[in-house]
Amino acid sequence: MPRKDFHASNKTFDEGTLTKLDIFQLYTREWLPVFLARVPIIYKEVHIYDFFCGPGEDSAGVKGSPARIVEELLKYRQYLNSGAVKVYLHFYDADANKIIALRNKLKSLLAGVPNVIEDIHTLTFDEAFKKALPTLNNPKVAKLIFLDPCGVNFVTPNVFAQVVAAKVTDFLFFLPSSILHRFRSVDSIQLKIDRPDDFYHVHKVTLAAFRRLQPPAGKYYLAPFSIKKKKGIYGIIFGSSNPLGMDKFLTTTWTMAPENGEANFDIHRENAHLMSPYLAFDEFVNPPTKLGAFEQELEEAILAGKCSNEQDVVDICFEHGVRRQHAESVLKRLKEENRIECEFRVPQLNKERNITLL
Repeated sequence: MPRKDFHASNKTFDEGTLTKLDIFQLYTREWLPVFLARVPIIYKEVHIYDFFCGPGEDSAGVKGSPARIVEELLKYRQYLNSGAVKVYLHFYDADANKIIALRNKLKSLLAGVPNVIEDIHTLTFDEAFKKALPTLNNPKVAKLIFLDPCGVNFVTPNVFAQVVAAKVTDFLFFLPSSILHRFRSVDSIQLKIDRPDDFYHVHKVTLAAFRRLQPPAGKYYLAPFSIKKKKGIYGIIFGSSNPLGMDKFLTTTWTMAPENGEANFDIHRENAHLMSPYLAFDEFVNPPTKLGAFEQELEEAILAGKCSNEQDVVDICFEHGVRRQHAESVLKRLKEENRIECEFRVPQLNKERNITLL
């Protein structure tokens, strides 16, 4: 499948691409202070990768991902001035003209900014990924990866597995729904699709395939965000081995999509006005919402003793793709009904305070 070139000189970013870029930028905004503004500093090097960087803007001058990354980075210039952390920007593209254009664009933006090391080169994805692997596998440096190939020929299941196995690494992988056809051809990760005609939920099927590539040991966090475009459903798959990364991503997606936190459209058809022949009448009149399903499961798990502390609540939040703050209403109600006792209103990531059944 040839790669669609939305960086062509006569092309501008469409609405779906702008949504994707906004998510990339918002997540970078959430991610950077964890490593640049933290006291004490844990990682002295931060590496940001964009393997399909393009020239930095579209034909109308709208900023692409590299320029947006730099825009967020410059907000922390005071920390860069201190020299406590060095930031490495790895921007790669197979098109030499795009790399030249990107270098020219970033030259003025980064002029005089200390402790930022530019690694901007003309490389194919295979060449760039091979070059990056030693750093990705280094547990002593922090990494953020943007994979936006606009197709599926470049990122194989093996590449994805290596990205997931990388240490101290968060990633955002943009993909079209056609990734399903690629994965169906891989025997080891055949997909089982319950509703193949429901293209709204194509991201869930893709996420299920990716979850089969997770490391067998340890907890790993994956979450999707779907983007509806004129020619289908596109999506972002986020991954991190750290719950803080998942927390930051959910903050980003719920900022972008306050109604569901996982799509720029009514992905669950909660606002549908046409009766589906597959739903019973009562389901149509009062269909379960995403938050409603989460609240019901959380309450049932707490009252059954299966969710007995803060981290258990966080896990259920993340499984449903909701923010920790969404648990507050359930906990508050159960406390007011004298069914539980607990010291927290919103579960925190670094505590394990208990929930006591009354």
